[in-house]
Amino acid sequence: MKIPLLLPLLVASATSWAQVPKDAPLVTNGAVTVTAEDFEAFLLRAPEKHRPEIRASYERIGKAVDLVYTNRILAEEAKRQGLDKDPLIELRRKQLDEAYLAQLWVEKYRETAQVPDLTARAEEIYRLNKDKFRDPERAEARHVLVTLRGRTREDALARATEVYRKAIAGEDFIELVKQYSEDPRALRDYGRLRVATAAELEKPFADALFALKKPGDIVGPIETRAGFHIIRLEKRFPGGQRPFEAVKGGIIEEERNRLVGEAADRRIDELKNNQNRKVYENNINALHKDMTPAELEAAQMESLLRGPAK
Repeated sequence: MKIPLLLPLLVASATSWAQVPKDAPLVTNGAVTVTAEDFEAFLLRAPEKHRPEIRASYERIGKAVDLVYTNRILAEEAKRQGLDKDPLIELRRKQLDEAYLAQLWVEKYRETAQVPDLTARAEEIYRLNKDKFRDPERAEARHVLVTLRGRTREDALARATEVYRKAIAGEDFIELVKQYSEDPRALRDYGRLRVATAAELEKPFADALFALKKPGDIVGPIETRAGFHIIRLEKRFPGGQRPFEAVKGGIIEEERNRLVGEAADRRIDELKNNQNRKVYENNINALHKDMTPAELEAAQMESLLRGPAK
């Protein structure tokens, strides 16, 4: 949403939000007013840890204030048109309020839920799932790619073999990349492949690369879906087991989230399914309306044309 006037005014102001009274006006238009407290309420949309980032950005503050202002102006216009008088619309507004309060309840429950010391549990998880906390071996390489574009497989293999022979004879590998490689990135990074694990590479390429022992070793031609590769190992990074202390915090956080999530689900189930709950299945079933295949297809097409619901 465009903010051509509001943002420059905010940038020009050196006033800290902490010094602005909550009822201080930010934007007014007749009876419509947006205050500093409106901005504070808007911040509740963002997780608490991200709110300082919004306060530190004049642009994001401006966009937030402008959005509140725009919504308020349009809401007043909707009221003038009597849209708020429709009972179904009023009920939908109530549902939106309920959904927001329900979300707040879940967030509050998760924040305040008490769990026991999970250190021993974290140690057990670590001991039973050590592979999960093992860093795989990684490697960095350069390669020359010869594709099959405009040539037969045999011609591509012959060209790649020529490159391999020149490489193992000691010719400058980067110069070979410049001369022969058909990787679109070749001229930009001279055939360099980022540091990767075997799982991140196509299997024939990975098998060949990780079979190389020391930097400078060369293998090829290796065929993949892209074509034939001549690969030179640049560097290997050994994998290894991460110590418990390095992963302890993450394990505890994950386990706490699991336990709290289960507890929240149980509490929600208790609230929903107490002895006072009654389900009127006949009335629910009566909401159903049969549609012919043609009617269903037409409804689906209309839904697609309208786009996603707001």
